Amino acid sequence: MTVAADMKAAVWHGPGDLRFERTTVPAVVPGSLLVKVRSCAVCGSDLRIFSEGNSRIEPPRIIGHEIAGEIAGIGENVSGYSIGDRVSVGADVPCGKCAHCAAGRPNNCDVNLAIGHQFDGGFAEYVLLEPVVVELGPIRKFNANLDFDMAALAEPLACCLNGYERALIKPGAVVVIFGAGPIGIMLAGLAPTFEASRVIVVEPSPHRREFVRNTGVGDVIDPTETDPVDEVMQMTGGGGGDAIFTACLSVEAHEQAIAMVAKRGVVNLFGGLPKSAPPISFFSNHLHYREAYVTGSHGSTPRQHKKALEFLDSGAIDLRQLISRTYPLEEIGAAFEDARSGASIKVVVHPSD
Repeated sequence: MTVAADMKAAVWHGPGDLRFERTTVPAVVPGSLLVKVRSCAVCGSDLRIFSEGNSRIEPPRIIGHEIAGEIAGIGENVSGYSIGDRVSVGADVPCGKCAHCAAGRPNNCDVNLAIGHQFDGGFAEYVLLEPVVVELGPIRKFNANLDFDMAALAEPLACCLNGYERALIKPGAVVVIFGAGPIGIMLAGLAPTFEASRVIVVEPSPHRREFVRNTGVGDVIDPTETDPVDEVMQMTGGGGGDAIFTACLSVEAHEQAIAMVAKRGVVNLFGGLPKSAPPISFFSNHLHYREAYVTGSHGSTPRQHKKALEFLDSGAIDLRQLISRTYPLEEIGAAFEDARSGASIKVVVHPSD
């Protein structure tokens, strides 16, 4: 595979400042891999980085962490890869040295390395996977019957798998999901894999409620027309939700999730809130008398990324309908605006087009 000397890139220079530029293709070093990026999906965290920044990111930085592409360069001492191999790349990279990594919880790594944060990401024609990423990070090969757009979604799907593990899901569970964005739809789509008996999605957007209905992933509640707590309790005969995910940026949703949790149920505060959000307020007796749990989930592990890619590669999970639009890298601004508007479900950028 021929690699040019320079490449297209979308470079983040600070809050509100994302520039389309030409820059030098990163040099392959011992222990590294160079990937020609075919697909990089837009994540909600990319939008937050663009607008607000992130304490883990020093500009200028190429962001983007939902990546799929082809191996274009192989550093010395790297084995198991060939030029042209198709690979999916996750976000969270273990340091391999802290207590959490040693205990098998690398997504809780104290160093908290990530593609598109401390390392340049996928909104560029090429991304260099540093030696620590190659050694310990989530990089998986996939075969040609899985397209690059789908392989890029292994990263967010892995986060959803982590969410289910943290929710202590059991067969027969009633799953409630606040938010029918990309993550909410993925969570709903995973429910049958965990043998859930019912899925209920709470979503204020009419077109996203219609999407849920058309895809048949679950029942739908409009929180602008009815109280979701009352509705879920009625739909479950007063039992409530066994596994509840807040896949949205709503304080009220966090509060409502706790109010509707079932006995021994789990509320997973999956979606982080903006820094400006007020503290949530809840009636602690909902947890006390129901012996319920509240947890969160952050990112994913290389093991979960591998499992997510296996689901996609085998066809056990099909996320094709989630992708509403694709954009060339030159239109990164339009891609971000589309993703932010909520008009699309999932937006993917094709840096090498």
